[in-house]
Order: sequence, then C-alpha cells, then structure tokens
Amino acid sequence: MSQRYFFDTFNGTIVHDDVGCVLPDITSARQEARRLLQELFARSGLSDRERCAVRADVRDESGQRVFSATMTLMFEAD
Repeated sequence: MSQRYFFDTFNGTIVHDDVGCVLPDITSARQEARRLLQELFARSGLSDRERCAVRADVRDESGQRVFSATMTLMFEAD
C-alpha cells in the first residue's frame, strides 16, 4: 500500500516539506531521497569550500522520522 513521505532538507538552511509525495514503499522513498540529495548537491555551489554536506530527514504520514540520508564531499590536501 502506498504511503506519503515527507523530505525535510538541510543545505545551510532547513526546508520543511509540507506536501510530501506518495510512494509505494520505503525503497522508493530511499531512491527519492538519493535523487533529491543529488539535485541539492549539484546546486550547492561548492566553489572554494573544503567540505559540503546536504541531508534529508524522511518522515512518514504520522510524522515519524523513518530515516536520514546525507551526501558529503570533502577535499583533502596531500
């Protein structure tokens, strides 16, 4: 049975998802979180920062967090 998932994102600012999207299962929610993080990451303006991280907290219809996903890029000197 499909369920609505909400994707709150963190990329320097917090964006709370009040709309969500209906997905068939948790696996689909993970795929959507991955797609969303890749999109946020691409728009994050890495420029001269040595570290960039974007995060999504995923909630179910009851408001319970079901998982968090983080994408991080770090530059390290030799």
